[in-house]
Amino acid sequence: MRNGTGLIKAQQFREVAWGGLHPVLVREILFPLAFVVAILATNYALAGLPNVKLFDVMVFSAGYTLGFRRGVTVAVAAWLVYGSFNPWGPTTGPLLAVVAAAETSYVVAGVAMRQLLRPPSIRLGIRWATLGFAIAAVLATVAYDAFTNIYTGWYWAQIAGGDTLEWIGIALFNPAALFFGVMHVGSNVALFGALGPGLVKGVERTKAALGWER
Repeated sequence: MRNGTGLIKAQQFREVAWGGLHPVLVREILFPLAFVVAILATNYALAGLPNVKLFDVMVFSAGYTLGFRRGVTVAVAAWLVYGSFNPWGPTTGPLLAVVAAAETSYVVAGVAMRQLLRPPSIRLGIRWATLGFAIAAVLATVAYDAFTNIYTGWYWAQIAGGDTLEWIGIALFNPAALFFGVMHVGSNVALFGALGPGLVKGVERTKAALGWER
């Protein structure tokens, strides 16, 4: 009897939540928009803490829960807004394109992780999901930093002249780049492991409640 009542309440919630909204509107606009708003809100709230952002783990979660195309939409849209209205100064056109493209490494990691670790197998606490998400954080963050640092090296070469590959090597392996790279990887490993499973489970439950597959 309790199970039957629960099913009825879930159905009633779904009907109220949808409220006549077209499924395409929910999947293609509302869910991605919710991610973008959450990313921007947390980024501005944490603006005073360098290299501590929920941006990457949220983009990863968008890739995992919404798929590649919608995940890319989230990554690019969030960077277009945050890059243009960055508390530390706006990001210029070419660099904005580079960081937005690099951010999709987290989308790819999220999509790949879903193939390896399906939603029903994710449990909260220190489990396989935590380890898997931490490994994904390392790979995606290293790819992001490498991509952006390669652009930095190329840019330096255009300004100062000289061998482009040499400047790229400097951009990749100078002490400051290595220090901030380690900080970036370390913070993302902690955030992906601690928050990633919970974010994914929460979004998946919301999708089910709103009848995502309808």
